[in-house]
Amino acid sequence: METFYLIDFENVHNDGLENISTLTKTDHVHIFYTDNAHNIRLDFVLIEGIDIVGHKVPVRKQSLDMHLVSYLGYLLGVNKGKQCSYVIISKDNDYDNIIKFWQANDVGNISRKQEIPNGNTGNQKKAISSTETTTQNINNKISAGMAYVLTGDDRSELNVYVQHGLLNLGYKGNVANKICSYVVAHCNDEHMLNEIHNELREEFEEYSEVYKDVKAILMDFVSSKSKITKRESQVRSFFGQYFKKKIYVDKKEEIIQILLKSTTRQQVNNGLQKLYSDGAQLKEILKTLKPLIKELPGS
Repeated sequence: METFYLIDFENVHNDGLENISTLTKTDHVHIFYTDNAHNIRLDFVLIEGIDIVGHKVPVRKQSLDMHLVSYLGYLLGVNKGKQCSYVIISKDNDYDNIIKFWQANDVGNISRKQEIPNGNTGNQKKAISSTETTTQNINNKISAGMAYVLTGDDRSELNVYVQHGLLNLGYKGNVANKICSYVVAHCNDEHMLNEIHNELREEFEEYSEVYKDVKAILMDFVSSKSKITKRESQVRSFFGQYFKKKIYVDKKEEIIQILLKSTTRQQVNNGLQKLYSDGAQLKEILKTLKPLIKELPGS
């Protein structure tokens, strides 16, 4: 089961995130913060293997509460029909009225805790115990990762990705093209996997093996897209916290794109040099960016 943690950072601060490293890939963390409370520890924000997204909201009375509750409603809508749980992390018991409202309407498994539970206790996580559960998890992840309208370049990217994946598995070119046509034709359908399965069943005698291969490729595809999205979220959250001077804010998008497109620290350096000829400014920005680019190879 996927679990969504909605963090009222203005209320719990870093204490509420202490157990974040014990979460798993089925957990999603949404941190809501304002300029009044934005010093999120970097080791939390940059943790690998967990879906973490920051949401900066305006500083107004109850602004964070309203944005968090609004996003909860959004998540309940997009995940309708799925087995998900939602945990608000806050000491503010005003959220309890919202939770009671949804519970009264039998919508979602929603609770409030003062900190992220420790996933290592054994009580918070249930081991996957059957092939059926594993298959359902994979299907849910693919469906969630493809839950946006693919047009133009997105469809072309999907087609190329699936085709290369099939060719690498030993499928002949004409067969790979036929399978790709089914995937692309149904990529925007509400029941995409079912439609693809039905097409493959009509076309191939060993359709179950083909379907298994297609799902494995789609799982890789949505995972790669998720990493890109997560990286952009991390970069934007980092920028918002540590680059407030006008000389950086004025070139915000240029800096962010350099960070997203660079695969080495040298590429980051070269890109920033084109924006800032002042050596002192360049040195300052590279020093600030060090935690964000330390995992990149030097050249």
